[in-house]
Amino acid sequence: MSQKTTPDLTLPMEVYQEVFRAAPDAIVVVDRSGRIRSVNPKVHEMFGYESGELVGELVEVLVPDQQRGSHQGHRNGYRGAPRSRAMGLGMELRGRRKDGSEFPIEVALSPFDSGDGECLTDCTIAVVRDVTERARTRSLAAARMQASEAERRRIAQDLHDDTAQRLAALLIQLRLVGRGSDGLDSTVLEGLRDQIEAVADGVRRVARGLRPPELDDVGLGPALRTWARMVSEDSTLRIELDTVPVGACLSPDEQLMIYRILQEAITNAARHSGGAEARVSLRAAQGRVTAEVHDDGCGFDSVGVLKRGTRFGLHGMLERATLIGADIEIESEEGVGTSVRVSIPCSRGSC
Repeated sequence: MSQKTTPDLTLPMEVYQEVFRAAPDAIVVVDRSGRIRSVNPKVHEMFGYESGELVGELVEVLVPDQQRGSHQGHRNGYRGAPRSRAMGLGMELRGRRKDGSEFPIEVALSPFDSGDGECLTDCTIAVVRDVTERARTRSLAAARMQASEAERRRIAQDLHDDTAQRLAALLIQLRLVGRGSDGLDSTVLEGLRDQIEAVADGVRRVARGLRPPELDDVGLGPALRTWARMVSEDSTLRIELDTVPVGACLSPDEQLMIYRILQEAITNAARHSGGAEARVSLRAAQGRVTAEVHDDGCGFDSVGVLKRGTRFGLHGMLERATLIGADIEIESEEGVGTSVRVSIPCSRGSC
């Protein structure tokens, strides 16, 4: 009777070394003292170090300064009770690049003991994943929700403070008229008519803010002109426009997204800039459509605001530009003013 043999499935060491080198995630091997014994090429790419710079350094060199003390405590605790830990267990972790910049990461840990007296005996293998894009997506999603809720609140307030109040006043006056004589005073009727027209105008203004009919009927330029006129009437901002027809260059969805970006930029200029004038341009040349809003207002720290995520309208602009593959620049300096510039290749015909 023949004896069944178990095939040897052990891979050559060269295969494991190639997997280590080609791994899409950064891999750091750390000994008991917390010093880095080996890293794969992805570590150098992710953290900005040259080959050979990290070996022998404490692993805390990859940790933000303010977290190094606590990280050493976690490392000592892990050494006392080593166990495998999977990626993404709800811990908010950050890595530190050589230039000092920080970025969000996820880390998986696994103890390793070769038991053969080699340098990798009793080490920890850390697999590090850069989740910057995922964090950005979450931030944009949160900003979109906040912006949507802010718009809902604005519409509700407009309807409550203007339309609903006017309708309530009309109802009261109509009741009083109904209790009066059969011969109605013409001035009373004229006043009622004026108020009804004002209510209708208010409803049209809210509807136009949701979806301007000009955008579908006559195009992006006229829609911007109508919005600029409405903003000017409700504020002290003077708005100059220089637009050309771009309907032959862009799809309806692209025109809508650019309209929303410029609509937000114009509204921000009127509400927040404190400036006297804004210039709006819409141009088509050399295969691209470029639109810009520039105001002469107080300006702000655009880099800091975008990093902190404190202005959801700006994040909405970035997201809309991303959806249609457009380039967008938001430049602002305190005391100088703000420029919002968006550019997109022509997707229909030629510019």
